[in-house]
This record gives sequence, C-alpha cells and structure tokens, in this order.
Amino acid sequence: MTTDYNHIFNQHWTIYQKILQHDYMGHQAVFGLLEGSLVTHFPDQSLDLLDIGCGDAQTLAAFLQTSALQSYTGIDLSKEALELVPKNVGSLNCAVTLMNDDFVAAIEQLTQEQIGQFDVIFSGFALHHVQDETKAKLFANIKQLLKPHGRFYLIDVYQQENETRETYLDRYLAPTLTHWHALDEHETALLNTHVRSSDFPSTRTKLESMAFDVGFANCECLLADPIHSNILLSMGK
Repeated sequence: MTTDYNHIFNQHWTIYQKILQHDYMGHQAVFGLLEGSLVTHFPDQSLDLLDIGCGDAQTLAAFLQTSALQSYTGIDLSKEALELVPKNVGSLNCAVTLMNDDFVAAIEQLTQEQIGQFDVIFSGFALHHVQDETKAKLFANIKQLLKPHGRFYLIDVYQQENETRETYLDRYLAPTLTHWHALDEHETALLNTHVRSSDFPSTRTKLESMAFDVGFANCECLLADPIHSNILLSMGK
C-alpha cells in the first residue's frame, strides 16, 4: 500500500503544484482564514500542532508564519511527501516529528499514547478520503488528543445537502475540464480518476453533527465556499 501511495504522490505532486500556483482550489482564501483564527485564539502561545494527512506541508507552513510553534507533528502515508516536510517547515524553528503511516491508524496510536498533547490539530483536504463512520471515530480520537483549550481545524471539500456523491463529483470536477487550463489532458484525466475513486465528502450538517456527537462544545464554520466546495470548521472542547 505504501509503495502504491508513493507512486500516486509522485504522479500528482506536479499537478498539485500547478493547482496551487493558479489557486484553482481556493487555498488562499481558506488558509488565510485559518491563519487569522490561529492568531485570534492563540495570540501569545507556543503551539504544539498535529497535522493529519500533511503531505509535504508546503501550504500549511506558509500560513503558520504568524504563529509561534513549539512542535510540529505530521502524519502521511507517503514517505516521499514526508521527506519534503523538514525543508518546508524549517522556517518555523520548531521540533519536528513525522509519522509515515495511514492517518486513521496513526491517530488511533496517538490516542492510546498521548491524550491531551496538542494545542492545535489540523487536517487539510484529507478526511474526505474516508467514509462518514471512520470520520466520526477520528473526530472522537482527535478530541481526546487536544489540550483543554485546544482546537481542531478541518479544511476539506464538502457536499451540498441532499446532493448525491455522483452529482457532487460531476459538479466539482466540471471546472477541471473547462477552466483548469494549466493542466494538460493527461493530468486532467489523472486528477479526475483519483477524485472519482477516492473522494467521499460529507455535508456541512453531517460534519457539524459529528463534532457535537463526540462532545465538542462548539463547532464554528469559518467558511463554506460553494464555488470551490471548501469548508473550514473550527472545533473547541
């Protein structure tokens, strides 16, 4: 599985760089709101941060420059992606721990070993790769991993209410065929194949219900962007 995932990362890394360069997925807006919320909630605090499905951490690291990090822990299944993390987070001047594992298994392991260890837990465009039942279990474990005043930030794609998965996929992928001109035909086909086989987004209502069901005291929606299908939720204990 790890070998296959590394192959996927190598194939898609160039595509993702083009997506970032042209902001096709609306990263600038949603990560900008994340940066502002971190400053508001943790103005004078050195943070222990856990990044679930971190990839190479390039995007998140750029928006952490205004926060003080004591430690960064990243989880990803791709060994190749993790090899790029130290360079990308180097300017944060914090301790770095990397876990090369499936994030569901890694979170389960951390829950057994390190309850209440993190000020901030973040997941960016990762949890939509698992079904709702698994997401709910992850929410419960994530809550246990937070310090008393910690927060869980979720950036992900989301499905509209009463929308089928197939309808969502057709809607979400339509711009890749008509407006993502930086991608060639082969890259567009690879992206579409990956999304159709691997994406299982939840609705905003479902995500918020999961948060309250596992005991988060509050769940604030900082962004629900129907154009890019991005959602940013901030959850506190």
